[in-house]
Amino acid sequence: MSSQSLLHLHEIASLKRPDLELAVQRLARNAYLGDYTAVARILGRYKFYIDTRDRGFGSHLLLDGYWEIWLTQFCARNVRAGMVAVDVGANFGYYSVLLAELVGASGHLLAIEPNPHAMDFLRRSIDLNGFLRRTRLEQVVLNDTDDKLASLYIPHNEPKNASVVEPGFVADAVLGSLINVRTATLDQLCQSCERVDFIKIDAEGAEEHIFDAMQETIERHKPMIVMEFNVRRYPNSAEFARRLKAVYGTLRHLDFKGQTHVVTLEQLSANDTGDDWLLVLSAHEPA
Repeated sequence: MSSQSLLHLHEIASLKRPDLELAVQRLARNAYLGDYTAVARILGRYKFYIDTRDRGFGSHLLLDGYWEIWLTQFCARNVRAGMVAVDVGANFGYYSVLLAELVGASGHLLAIEPNPHAMDFLRRSIDLNGFLRRTRLEQVVLNDTDDKLASLYIPHNEPKNASVVEPGFVADAVLGSLINVRTATLDQLCQSCERVDFIKIDAEGAEEHIFDAMQETIERHKPMIVMEFNVRRYPNSAEFARRLKAVYGTLRHLDFKGQTHVVTLEQLSANDTGDDWLLVLSAHEPA
């Protein structure tokens, strides 16, 4: 590990998971600013705004300085300077801040987050770290239709689990809030992009709708795609998995060590435990 005060990007990418977690924890700092807002040092190098009421995500960053280190390292290994990266379901911007530095001044980040409160924190963190000029922020619900309104339910203590709900859904005001947000498609948002290299999708069950409306982007740019997949979330998960595999002919699973392994449709169908899998779609074997 570097003897300097902050971690280098290559250390985030290459250190063994236990060593990286320990290094980040040693560098973790935070300060309460008031009004349920704290600023923390995450991943040993970024300043990051956190809502202190967020128990499922913010508490981990305040105490440990990292989140889902396996996916963090995968991003650091596979996103390079000059790329265009897309963060779908960016939440408060943990991955957005990392991706914005990885693509460099010659690259670009498109961060998409429907929750206006999370988007406010995301924007401030991107700006605080000096990445605003290379970042485009879109506060929309990604779906298979554009310019509509969707109902978004946001749990108060778990805003990272905000999800689109059906018309008529009644929210318990004590537990969460319900807002209307404009919809867009990924093809629409990426239409003006000269290249799209990397797409991360974390959409709490909306993955199939998003996938349906990103086919032009896939055909034009052949991006690497990292997507959450849960067989219990889709009407016909086997058919959805088959369509995902058809993109590049191979499906890979990202494990908790940050390594990818080829996974079969049968293995996915058998994983009926309600667990989320991270699937990687790529025309080549990831780093």
